[in-house]
Amino acid sequence: MKNKLLFDKYFWFLFLGLSSLFWIDFLLGDNQVFLLINREIANPNLDFICLYIFVPLFLLLGLVPFSMIFFKRYWKLGLFSLISGVLCYQIGNLIKLLVSQPRPFEILAARILGPWTVRSFSFPSTTTMMGFGLAIPILIEKPKYGLPLLTLSSLLGFSVIYTGFHFPQDVIVGAIFSLGIVFLMEQIKSRIKFFQV
Repeated sequence: MKNKLLFDKYFWFLFLGLSSLFWIDFLLGDNQVFLLINREIANPNLDFICLYIFVPLFLLLGLVPFSMIFFKRYWKLGLFSLISGVLCYQIGNLIKLLVSQPRPFEILAARILGPWTVRSFSFPSTTTMMGFGLAIPILIEKPKYGLPLLTLSSLLGFSVIYTGFHFPQDVIVGAIFSLGIVFLMEQIKSRIKFFQV
């Protein structure tokens, strides 16, 4: 029951927060918000932070749930988080094929920084979807570990906008998709005996 209450609390908090960001982006204009983040606030310090701090920290999003597998107390949570992250990433790739939205630098005068891949479309951000897909299950079960992962996922979402590879809408909607996918997975998980404690 405690996890159900935590899930409800975090689900609505995330949903309302992400929905608010979506509407702010919509009202201001996705292209304008992108250019504000990508060009107007650009500076060498943020370049360094986004490229050399946020990108390497992205590895933690996968390492934390992977390391949980090796602890008897947390192994099911780690496994569920990894499954969730991979599923969110794969669903995001399918959506990309359906939507086929070009990347920002293909249609706007964007600055491009960093190691991000450019072989696929922009919407949604699968990097963000995977990050939120890995973080949300841990947030629900173990908030003290999940909150830093969720913060890291959000910073990663900011960095893919700042470095020129995604529109804000790609990141925000990707996070909302991940929230919905994890919500459905939690409903299924509650009916699977394997995941019961």
